[in-house]
Amino acid sequence: MVLVLLHAAGLLYQLQQHHYLFPDSDRYLAEAANITRHGEFYASPLTEPIRAQEYTIRTPAYPLLLAALGTPQGYVVWMLLAQNLLSLLNLAAVARLAARYTPPRWGWWLALVVTFPAQLIYANVLMSEMLLQTAVVGLCSSGFAFWQTRRWPQLAGVAAWATAAMLIKPVFYPFCLVVLLAGLYAAWQQRRVALAAVAAVPLVLALLYQGWNWQRTGYFHFSSIAEINLLRYNVRGALRKAEGPEVAERVVLGIIRAAENQLGFAAQQRYIKEQSLAVLREHPVAYGVLHAQGMANFFLDPGRFDVVHFLAVPEPPGQGLLARFNAEGYAAIWHFLRTAPVGLLALLLAVAVANLVRLGAFLAFLTSSAAPRTLRITAGALVFYVAFLTGPLGAARFAVPVFPLLLLAVPFALDRCKSLRLR
Repeated sequence: MVLVLLHAAGLLYQLQQHHYLFPDSDRYLAEAANITRHGEFYASPLTEPIRAQEYTIRTPAYPLLLAALGTPQGYVVWMLLAQNLLSLLNLAAVARLAARYTPPRWGWWLALVVTFPAQLIYANVLMSEMLLQTAVVGLCSSGFAFWQTRRWPQLAGVAAWATAAMLIKPVFYPFCLVVLLAGLYAAWQQRRVALAAVAAVPLVLALLYQGWNWQRTGYFHFSSIAEINLLRYNVRGALRKAEGPEVAERVVLGIIRAAENQLGFAAQQRYIKEQSLAVLREHPVAYGVLHAQGMANFFLDPGRFDVVHFLAVPEPPGQGLLARFNAEGYAAIWHFLRTAPVGLLALLLAVAVANLVRLGAFLAFLTSSAAPRTLRITAGALVFYVAFLTGPLGAARFAVPVFPLLLLAVPFALDRCKSLRLR
């Protein structure tokens, strides 16, 4: 009941304050409008000059769902209502799964939900995180069921959720290979070719989608966001650590300008990819540190960006805290602690402490004999897959899709702590 009231309060707040647009929301809305009016999967207004990257910068599932809701006025109310319902269902699903093996610890569980404001925030903004969270919970549940039964209907569920996940966010595009390998292993164990065929479905659909993108842009790829992130985040961040911000900006700008001189979108994207990988090969230590910091941020970031945007808290001009941290190190955090409003600082510190508790609980869960081994492997693989693939972009927003899986660990971790205390 507490969670229902909290979600209702968040929804009513948004419908009154209209803070439901985040920096990426405009492209989802533009693509939804283009689907509705022109039948085009294109993430910018068609009245502007056509840019090939806008055909694939957003995968189609979320814009298609927005378009299905009708008019732009309908996007907000119905989508936010649907996302709040999905949030509640996702949390209920993992609580029910854990309760099959250990008594629920509702006090702790509720406290660790409430101290993760990103769950409530992303249920009430026009972003695809909550939809992806549903797909991840579905993947975990169906993956666990498959390893319990080794039957093809459960594997078909895994394939369906994996396909949905990659069409919601490109981060799950490589996961189709994980599904294929799991299906091949099961097919070899049971001598059943049908399992391999079912497991191959996400990969086949991913190839067909890339073929469609090739037809539209001349470049065989899944999403143009890959090259954008590679250059603007990975390369820029590694160079900032290795050679300083001025060198980083000069190199990134040079690659962008040189890419613009290439003939055609495909040549431009290949050039960006080749040059970016060459830079990263020159600075493997700096990039390794950057990637490790991003993975740590994935689990520990209290979500300052999310909170200030959701509540429309005025911010000083300049880059966000994580960007300044990547450039300046711990000096940026010290400056933030000295200048942040007291209320915001107290909230973020409470969330940071809760993040540490959630991470510790999840690590304890992974080594708990009370939890089924296949459940630990499935949940752990999904969480660390997303953390690793997110890399330098790691922040509270990117942890939202796997947040229910972190909560899945809570009762098992408490059982493990109790057992160790008794010993």
